Amino acid sequence: MSFFSKLLKVISHKKYQKNPLGKKLSPLQQSVLNIGAVNAEQTMFYCDSLETGSEKEEIRNNLAAYYDIIDEESALHTLEWLLERGHRVYFDAIKLFSAGISPSITDEILTPDEQLDTPRYMKNVKEMIESLTEKGYISSQADLRNQSVLAWDMGRLVLIARCCFECGYITEEKAWCYMEEAHKKCCAVYSDWKEFAAGYVIGRCMWGGMKQMPGGIMGIAEGLLRDPESPWQKARLHVFEM
Repeated sequence: MSFFSKLLKVISHKKYQKNPLGKKLSPLQQSVLNIGAVNAEQTMFYCDSLETGSEKEEIRNNLAAYYDIIDEESALHTLEWLLERGHRVYFDAIKLFSAGISPSITDEILTPDEQLDTPRYMKNVKEMIESLTEKGYISSQADLRNQSVLAWDMGRLVLIARCCFECGYITEEKAWCYMEEAHKKCCAVYSDWKEFAAGYVIGRCMWGGMKQMPGGIMGIAEGLLRDPESPWQKARLHVFEM
């Protein structure tokens, strides 16, 4: 996609785009897809179908550039990492320290390579505490101990599963299987989309800090919680029957 095509897409973008040719989803399928709603809005993907509505070449290039995904093997490797570890392993290791409750991090749950990245994530959390508190994502620094950033990992899992399906790296069945597992994990941790949004935003702040301009992501999350036409308003988090 050319620069001008991308610019036109951004300018003409409407919130919560629907696939005009998409299959009708069950309430559960929409709730599953909604795990990736923040990512879908960020990337201007359809909010109501496995298909994204974006150009496959662009998706393929982005998967390779941002996630090192070039085929089925690398796709499954990344999806399994997000499902089983992701960035939440870092947050779980540092959250008591970052909350001011523990004098040290829980580094025994981290691999040697993960331990090398931990100081950066600690710094990012520290510089974002004031903003997270002001925006109401946490009530205080100490409240970090009660948080989970599972949403950050599972949101990206849904995004990547959709993209990998579009590129032919995984089947439709496999994509839904991974996304359904992500949904189950989120339902076990969060009571509603508001809690999910907090987990997603905190995870994003830990990953990118102020340099990644989290205000845009916060705006998307707040819109999803507030807008009447938001997919989060159409299907609640806890839906268990097809």
